Amino acid sequence: MNSSVTSSGPGTSRREFVRRVALTSAAWTTLGSAGAVDAPARRVRFGLIADIHPDVLPDGLQRIQAFVQAMTAARVDFVIQLGDFVWPKPSNQKFLDAWNQYSGPKFHVLGNHDMDDGYTADQTVAFVGMPARYYTFPAGPALGIVLDGNEPGGTRSGYKRFLGRTQLKWLEQELANSTKPCLLFVHQPFDFDHDDALENAAEVRAVVENAEKTRPGTVLAVFSGHFHLDYARVVNGIRYFEINSAAYWWLANKEARREVYSPEVHQTFRWASAVAPYRDPLWAVVTLDLDGGELVIEGKRSDWLGPDPWTRGEITDRPRESLHPWISDQRVAVKGG
Repeated sequence: MNSSVTSSGPGTSRREFVRRVALTSAAWTTLGSAGAVDAPARRVRFGLIADIHPDVLPDGLQRIQAFVQAMTAARVDFVIQLGDFVWPKPSNQKFLDAWNQYSGPKFHVLGNHDMDDGYTADQTVAFVGMPARYYTFPAGPALGIVLDGNEPGGTRSGYKRFLGRTQLKWLEQELANSTKPCLLFVHQPFDFDHDDALENAAEVRAVVENAEKTRPGTVLAVFSGHFHLDYARVVNGIRYFEINSAAYWWLANKEARREVYSPEVHQTFRWASAVAPYRDPLWAVVTLDLDGGELVIEGKRSDWLGPDPWTRGEITDRPRESLHPWISDQRVAVKGG
């Protein structure tokens, strides 16, 4: 199994990058504790979690701990989080330490909120130990490709949601040169055009679709977070999976906001009244089996803590069938390798 992590873009010094590659390589070769040594060469299982936002709810630390414990028990080959994970401030070291209790390979995607409170992307990259803002990593029989959707560009106000020209060219080259089928991971979705999706979503789709058209089986799936929704769709032959938040739905309608925790909690967590929390943390276990020709997602289910968004009076343009406190199970046929 190839154990290298390929870095691109700013984020770490060469000495630090080499150190992290060595650590990642060691983790892949010592995965007996996580059960990956006996995994078939054309099969891989990994844990996937998105939008934990541990600074928003009082049990953010417990949600991270629960995920790590579950993935260790499930003996997955690696874990990856899809962004909005943690601000790089000293008081958040406890969240990072909890994540790092997972002993196997673990990977990060940058979310737009990972640079809140004036922090930079490079600070977050260094804090969590990413090799760069965007990079590739070995995913068993596949190549994992992590994208950074927070680059400058576009015309919309608010958070940047854009893949710049350099990164797009890099993505095109990685897809063309890969000898393995690819799994893409990004925070902001690009499966359709929406104000909160990547602003140049159509351009990114064109790169991915061209790679798949040139060599069928190049792109097995695209996983994203950001929307706090649960859905799967196919666009021009590419499978997209939107992974629900581990924690909550953000209430767009201020009249729907209310306190569901104790007054003491709401004094400490100022945004807790602005969300409809999930009672339990959500995550998924993904199995890619090239010999069996399938990709399987086993999602976790919960319920609302307090009234659901519509009982509160929430008003949103997001489809109700995708707005719920669970991640749906999926089983789809794939070709690759």
